[in-house]
Amino acid sequence: MAANRGIASAIEDCYDAAFDFGRWPRALQNLADSLGVTSCAIRTHDNTHPFRSDQRQRTRPTPDSLEHAEFTELWVENARDAPDPHPEREPRLPKPAPCFTVEDEISTPEERRLLPYYQEIARPGHRELWAAVVFTVKRRKWVLSMYRDAKSGGPFDMSEADHFLRVAPDLARIISLAEKIWEVSLEPALAVFEQFHCAAALLDSRGCLRRCNRRADALFDAGLAVRNGHIHAADRESDSRLQRMIHAAVASAQDGTFLAEPEVVARDGSFWLLAEIVPMTAFVRDLFNGGDFLLCFTDLVSEKVLSERLLGQAFQLTAAEARLASSLTTGGGIEAASAQLAIGRETARTQLRAILAKTGTHRQAELTALLSRFQASPLH
Repeated sequence: MAANRGIASAIEDCYDAAFDFGRWPRALQNLADSLGVTSCAIRTHDNTHPFRSDQRQRTRPTPDSLEHAEFTELWVENARDAPDPHPEREPRLPKPAPCFTVEDEISTPEERRLLPYYQEIARPGHRELWAAVVFTVKRRKWVLSMYRDAKSGGPFDMSEADHFLRVAPDLARIISLAEKIWEVSLEPALAVFEQFHCAAALLDSRGCLRRCNRRADALFDAGLAVRNGHIHAADRESDSRLQRMIHAAVASAQDGTFLAEPEVVARDGSFWLLAEIVPMTAFVRDLFNGGDFLLCFTDLVSEKVLSERLLGQAFQLTAAEARLASSLTTGGGIEAASAQLAIGRETARTQLRAILAKTGTHRQAELTALLSRFQASPLH
């Protein structure tokens, strides 16, 4: 029971780290300690991601536990001449995620005596023993690599799978949430979710809506509704799934577990939104000024629109003008944009004339072409 409480506390720390990257080292070390390992690190096999397994050309800090930072530096220094076999061999194992993998599935005792990685990195770094929890987030495979010092613990064994796999569902939710925030600096309350075009709502311990950001509010007239304080989907089957997810979150949070899986909300017979719910820790409650759960909706249909702040800075637009310009990038035209923003047509046309003047364009088609080029910019 004490071990379970330790893991639950460490997982809560990891939820906090999703909102504040500086908390990852301590959170992951707490997780490592609670699982009975020396250190751990989170990586993905996607070579296009900043947290890819191969970190020889790192551009930013990575999610490593406190005790793992020194070993990571040792690996980076020696990886060229002593490549780590784990990132190459682990993905080849015929195991569906989530799964648990141990060193004996990656290398033989003979290889561990001879391969440079074990001689020049693992042994000098006191990380001879390795195992991993593998899980997926939005079709991308992630790995919680765990390490032990051979002098302080025995090798990992498949009999320990249940012990380590208990953290996989929470880690998937944590990484899903963290990915939305890693590229964005924290801003007050739910406004941070506007930066990556995510509709977000705060729910209380009963699953009732406390408050939401502007994007979530816009959904309540487009396929979602609030009835008796609860968020509902207009599509009956989608609403059943949504209510089941929220109910699972509320029920499971009471006993220290969290079992609510993401659900898809349909509209007009087609996939529309991905709904995800995560529990709020004490740190995150303070950050968002209350709430017990964070419910996020990701649009599966519409293209991402341009950042309003980026447009405002680039063309010296007012906040209202930037919102209209951002809405116009979806291609719906001035009528659709004015309806989406709940402003009058004449107001929208007045703002459009100001946008044309500030961007040096003369027609809406010319403005749309300019914004399309701006949208393709690597900076955006």
